[in-house]
Amino acid sequence: MAYLPLEELLAELLLRITEILDADTAAVLLLDRSEKTLIARAAHGIEEEVARGVRIPLGAGFAGRIAAQRRPITIDDVDHAEIRNPILREKGIKSLVGVPLLIEGRVLGVLHVGSLIGRQFNEDDVGLLQLAADRAALGIEHAQLTHERQVAGTLQRSLMPAELPMVPGLGLAGRYMPAAEVGGDWYDAFLVPGGDVVLVIGDVMGRGVPAAALMAQLRTAVRAYFFPGDLAGVDLGEMGGRLNSLLLHLAHEQMATFTCLMLDPDTRTFRVLSAGHLPPLLIGPDGQSSYLAIEGSPPVGLTSAAVFQEETFEFPVGSTLLLYTDGLVEVREEMVDQGLERLQGVVATPTPDLEWLCDHVVSSMVELDSPDDVALLAARVLPLGAETETRWPAEVDALKRIRSFLRRWLREQGATEEEAFDLTVAAQEACTNAIQHAYGPGSAEFVLYARHIGDEIIIGVHDQGGWRTQRGSNRGRGMPVMRSLTDAVEVQSDSTGTNVELRRRLQGGPDA
Repeated sequence: MAYLPLEELLAELLLRITEILDADTAAVLLLDRSEKTLIARAAHGIEEEVARGVRIPLGAGFAGRIAAQRRPITIDDVDHAEIRNPILREKGIKSLVGVPLLIEGRVLGVLHVGSLIGRQFNEDDVGLLQLAADRAALGIEHAQLTHERQVAGTLQRSLMPAELPMVPGLGLAGRYMPAAEVGGDWYDAFLVPGGDVVLVIGDVMGRGVPAAALMAQLRTAVRAYFFPGDLAGVDLGEMGGRLNSLLLHLAHEQMATFTCLMLDPDTRTFRVLSAGHLPPLLIGPDGQSSYLAIEGSPPVGLTSAAVFQEETFEFPVGSTLLLYTDGLVEVREEMVDQGLERLQGVVATPTPDLEWLCDHVVSSMVELDSPDDVALLAARVLPLGAETETRWPAEVDALKRIRSFLRRWLREQGATEEEAFDLTVAAQEACTNAIQHAYGPGSAEFVLYARHIGDEIIIGVHDQGGWRTQRGSNRGRGMPVMRSLTDAVEVQSDSTGTNVELRRRLQGGPDA
């Protein structure tokens, strides 16, 4: 019976106990520690307790006194006793006996039985009921823990990114390994308007459903901060302050650590806020690594007087950032510095594959029976190369990211600032045409390709739609703009879609 699901376990328990004690009713109320309230979870003969969601404050009434005093209580005459639950009188119960459900001195709840005729429950009845309660408590705790792990695991897995964002020139990979008891570790990665990429990793203190639920709230709060519509004033320190206030409001005496990076692929720099979290590891293309020398801020939820401040670092092409939670580097009876040194040794061998790197780190650092869950997030700046092809959603919001991508690619190809500006503007006009004219309502995408051949830059935009007739007298300026900023513009349309190709020689070419 100890390994039955909780509802089946309680129903079986109450049926047996009423038969053994020749009682008419029985009920189990379980303790909600956060609210210090007993909640009716199962009943036999007084099913209304569960249907009505009866809740008894700890210390109040019959069941509340049993839980608070951690001892059995018998009532020979219900009509002349302090009874908080009116259902007991409504059902005509005359006598009651109840005992606490205890595990190593901890109260899980209360088990009580009742009789519809007046009777005196003797010491043998009380002893038998307490024996049944002690055995049942083991099964109840096991069932509760199993259920909590399932709920927390499902919640946590549902909140991990189903897939990481696709960003040209940036590799991303993540891993999450739950422990036997799920905790509050999490990571996230998402694009924001303007083309920046936000990477977050965090760890909520505690385990089980409460930690997973609080993690979900913090994750949502982080995402919400980055979507006010205008990110010009985004400050990670301000975000840390808001999360701190939120956590102090949501959960008394609960705290969390996290690291948040806002990566600009265009400038290859990132801003970072570390709130009590272990420092990110920056790995060079040659495998040489160092932990970021972040000043650091306190964990959120610790004090209302906390101050949070962002810092800025370079992110060179070919380098890799590792964000992780403490379960990756902490081992019992070992200083955390030893785990940090071990991680540096594990990543010392350069590898071109980011997924392989994450698997290698996990297999080398995490024990199979690790008591802590582990989250790992890796990011690498990749060279774009002389030829690149990318796919973009046919949405106006994609234009900011396209501009950022093209500026970076053109700089890597040796274009001057003026050339990069002109080509980016011209390419944006071609992309705008694909977004506004090629497709009807619904999701769609187009291809943007860029090539550097000799001294010539070729940028093409290919859609698979059918261009709609222009409307209004102020439309149709895109083509003149493209022609004025490039050496040549070629447009080809057929049944497969439309391809707009822009060409321009860079300074220094034979015709310059």
